[in-house]
Amino acid sequence: MEDHRRVWLRHWHSIIDAEIGEDSSFDFEAAYDDPYDDFRMHFLTWDLSDDALHRCFEVLPFGQQMAYRAIEMRSLRRVNAFTLSERAAVDLFQTGLDAYSQFSNDSELKKPIRVKRISADNLNSATANADRVAVLLEVVDWQIASENGQAASFLRETLYRLAHSYDVVDHIKWPLIPNSQSVEPYRAFATLALTGTYFPLLDEEGPVLFVTTDKTG
Repeated sequence: MEDHRRVWLRHWHSIIDAEIGEDSSFDFEAAYDDPYDDFRMHFLTWDLSDDALHRCFEVLPFGQQMAYRAIEMRSLRRVNAFTLSERAAVDLFQTGLDAYSQFSNDSELKKPIRVKRISADNLNSATANADRVAVLLEVVDWQIASENGQAASFLRETLYRLAHSYDVVDHIKWPLIPNSQSVEPYRAFATLALTGTYFPLLDEEGPVLFVTTDKTG
């Protein structure tokens, strides 16, 4: 019997074939052996229609819930005028920190948010010693079912290509995590990531919102 990932991968690529066209150079076995190198899935997925995306996700556990989130994130990503004021971004950051505090008692979440304004060119160097806030949830034992964990791994790189943000990945994959609470810890951070302007991180002093000043306005 074929493993889940092989079945999922065949299903996904069959939809890409039908919607976009077959590629004679595509090597399914190579893509299966090295999922990080399956650029066809990573990139062409986001050229599919909403209906096709639903069909891609439908074979996965909680697929429809994830499909709706992926389509919403893609829609926001495509809206060039999607912007937030700095005040709204800080408030959204605080909303995310408050949601994270439902799952972690880490003292970092209690520290006030600082704002650092930088140019886009200096972003990488400025954030080099900072972490995503999600690092605080790495110690949480989510008790994820085996198939759900496989689905999360299967989707990870493709979801990252949607907005080049693991905060967006975490938000889309949230339905895979059994959660007895109504709080969604990742949505605020995913929304900030889609702006391409605001970057909520943790540095040695606590929460810091990096603002790329040449992208605001």
